[in-house]
Amino acid sequence: MFTYLFNQGEVIFLKKSIRKIFILLLIATAIITSTAPSLTANAVNMPYVIYETKSSDYLGSGILYENIKKFTSKGWWHINVVRVDLTDEYAEIGGLFSNKGLSHRDSVSNLVKEKNAVAGINGDFFEYNPYSYSMGTFIEKGEVLSSPIERAYALPTFYLDVENNPDITFFDRSMTLTSLNSGQSIRISLINKAADMNMVTLLNKHWGPKSFGNKFNDEANGEMVELVVVDNVVQDIRIGKEAVSIPENGYVIAVRGSRKEPLLTNFNVGDEVKLSVGTTPNLENIKFAIGGGSIILKDGKIINSNINIKGDHPRTGIGITQDKKELIIVTIDGRDNSYKGVSQEVFAAILKDLGAYNAINLDGGGSTTMAVKPVDEQVVKVVNKPSDGGQRKVVNGVGIFSNAPKGELSYIKIDTDETNMFPNTSRRFIVKGYDQYHNPVEIDQNQVKYTFEGVGGEIEGNRFKAKSSGNVTVKADYLGISSTIDLRILDEIKSLIFPVDRFTLQPNEQKNIGTLYGIDKNGFKAKIYAEDLDWTVSGDIGYVENGIFYSKEKIGAGAITGRIGDSINNILVSVGSGKAIQIEGFEDINNFNITTYPNYVKGEINLSSTAKEGKNSLSLKYDFTQGEETRASYLMFTPDGKSGLALNGTPNKLSLWIKGDNNGAWLRGTIKDKNGDSHTLDFTKSLNSTDWQYVEANIPSNVVYPITLDRIYIVETDGAKKYSGEILLDSLMAAYPPSYDKIEVPTPSSFKDGKNIKSEKTENGFSFIVTRLPKDFQEVNQQAAIDKIRNKANSHNLSLFIGKTSAEFNKTIKSNKIINVGNPYKTHRYKNLMMVDASSAKGGIRSTNSQQWLWLKNSLANAEEDHILLFLNTPIFGTGGFTDKLEAELLHNTLVETFEKGKSIWVVYNGNTNKSELKDGIRYIELNSSKIEKPEDAKNIYSIEFIVNGKDITYQITN
Repeated sequence: MFTYLFNQGEVIFLKKSIRKIFILLLIATAIITSTAPSLTANAVNMPYVIYETKSSDYLGSGILYENIKKFTSKGWWHINVVRVDLTDEYAEIGGLFSNKGLSHRDSVSNLVKEKNAVAGINGDFFEYNPYSYSMGTFIEKGEVLSSPIERAYALPTFYLDVENNPDITFFDRSMTLTSLNSGQSIRISLINKAADMNMVTLLNKHWGPKSFGNKFNDEANGEMVELVVVDNVVQDIRIGKEAVSIPENGYVIAVRGSRKEPLLTNFNVGDEVKLSVGTTPNLENIKFAIGGGSIILKDGKIINSNINIKGDHPRTGIGITQDKKELIIVTIDGRDNSYKGVSQEVFAAILKDLGAYNAINLDGGGSTTMAVKPVDEQVVKVVNKPSDGGQRKVVNGVGIFSNAPKGELSYIKIDTDETNMFPNTSRRFIVKGYDQYHNPVEIDQNQVKYTFEGVGGEIEGNRFKAKSSGNVTVKADYLGISSTIDLRILDEIKSLIFPVDRFTLQPNEQKNIGTLYGIDKNGFKAKIYAEDLDWTVSGDIGYVENGIFYSKEKIGAGAITGRIGDSINNILVSVGSGKAIQIEGFEDINNFNITTYPNYVKGEINLSSTAKEGKNSLSLKYDFTQGEETRASYLMFTPDGKSGLALNGTPNKLSLWIKGDNNGAWLRGTIKDKNGDSHTLDFTKSLNSTDWQYVEANIPSNVVYPITLDRIYIVETDGAKKYSGEILLDSLMAAYPPSYDKIEVPTPSSFKDGKNIKSEKTENGFSFIVTRLPKDFQEVNQQAAIDKIRNKANSHNLSLFIGKTSAEFNKTIKSNKIINVGNPYKTHRYKNLMMVDASSAKGGIRSTNSQQWLWLKNSLANAEEDHILLFLNTPIFGTGGFTDKLEAELLHNTLVETFEKGKSIWVVYNGNTNKSELKDGIRYIELNSSKIEKPEDAKNIYSIEFIVNGKDITYQITN
């Protein structure tokens, strides 16, 4: 797996090809450079910034976390930063590695939690086969946890000395073991690394519980020799034996091949030995050190001292300010539809922009991870977006620790669920307190006094209820310390949104109704508390209290109705299940298949004559004796060769008979609904019996029927549990809820766009039309359709055609102005209407031409017109929309900001249907732009007809 190069008995690590790539190779397609530092990299071609936002929070005394998002001409930068004030006596930097040892990898979030850090990032490059170990230096409190590479071939190391002075340099080391009896010494090449078994390697308690043992004995290199030292005395010399426990107060020296002879010749059991480990810089002065890949910033200049993985990728690094008083610990995400990553040179420039004068890059790519623990939370959070889709387990990392004592209350923060709300709804507040070190301080919520300024409302305890639309500032006072929060009261609720339209539960059960929302006339959405609605229940099936539905004893169906003002919505409810129907008897083996995960898990299915019902049951055999990850054996339903067992109707529960083996495996299932979404079922958490058991699984209430049962499976998630066994399955049943057919409910209120109406022009008003004249009309002989479009256009003052129209056709249009849209960026103006023609043809505005963003922002900022109409080739959201979802969100928010300055905003785009949507004040209108291939396709040609009377504008989609 490695290529080894030798120089004076030392090994240089050069990676050839494995999944986790090392020195000189981190990405299989990357171009690697390892040359002298280059100062030409200071001519970095930086993209221009279109938009940026930053938030920050203290994690402890002298420890500030920053989240930065920049939308650039090359895509999004998602930058996470932890700034550490090295002059703060309570802020500490240290190493992260598993309590199980350096040979055991773990996620950054687990390492942060395990070490009680407030933040952490991934660390050095590493190998994981046959053992996990870091490539470079790892030192903690003057002890070498993992040795540096020889100075001549070393990679750079970040370190912090005992005076808290940071630096980045190349370490050298001297490591020897001397027998005080023979006076002979051997040179130690590696500490806690499994790089080369032919090199003398020291393994101590930080490595893990066991030595290498005989795992690497082979014909070419002979047997492994392991010298066990306890309290500086040789306790045992083992040749070719199994792994030995590494002593707590000692170590194991391991080697094979030609270098084992000096060990066997000069060291004997009972010898007193002296271990000498030194480094340059001096080990005694090192508080913490960790290896990296390259110095990327030196005295303010961008360089590449060693490894440079070409291309845009996720990156992790540490920067040092010029005065050496602050560390800047940074990650940037990549390999994502939105977050593209950056080159190493651009990463260096980002660190410099953040204030670094010197910087080193650590392992990146899929390893890049930052996790933080907010001061008032107990859960460690991953704040970046790892490119593998989840955290990659790493060997080590950099931890940030706060050792500040608990102080007195210094400041408070007021918080609530959401700052948007509606009239006649409420918000509850909570106050959080902190000391001068940003440690949380307990607050007596009953002693907090709330007041407010702004539109009408009332406060009772910690609850504010709004009476009218507008803005409100709520102030909290506690022991002479205050904090404020701003609320926006939207317009009256026009429609209620419930999380589900139906659910099922059993008699005498309870179910939280869930999160409720409302929508106002402009399409703004906000959360509503359940207690702000009036609730009624039909069907005598139960009652609602504090947002929870409680069912009664009897089986039946009914509905929950919620009301506020004129807005109404319903949830259909079934209590209990009706008669169960058998859907699979497990009599035909051809209806099933088996798969396993991982692929080394063995499994087998057969029919068994031991049955609960009928002639046979199905036997599922499995072997979970290998591996430490989650293991599963899946019974796949394949009736008539189809994928999945289709379930008729709307079942709310599945059940079956199971004969377990008392191994404690988890029995689960997976169904797929109409939308293609998968849902997991739980039959039983533990198969802890060998008798026949009747097990049930409720079908989630949010499925969209019809549904298909894909599989039933057993799974073991605990890597320490290893076993094999057999279970029997029989008589799979589906239960159906009571029918809703006879339930009468009030008609729910529906949202209607108040601008989507027919209106008339006033004396000073004007009208315009947006339509299209497909070039293929003539090919299908649709002169009548052309005449219809012409006549419509001639009834308006302004005609906007999506796509080109011929000069001949234009001559027949008698309106004052004709505009063809669908071109590269251009603005048009007519009276108090501004039209912006932009292109999203390549999956978004930026990817088509990033300069469009600058032009659009300028057009919106300087618009004097009352109405703004934006044309795009594609939808912004959903199918066929922007490939970069964050860009889609940014465009929407940019338009909302303009709307809130008093402009009316409209977006018209090509699509496959004709529809309109009002969202947060922005009207999105889709026009069917399907190709005209036959005469009847002409009926798909629709138009948008607008009436503008000063600042008022209305529209209709017409055929």
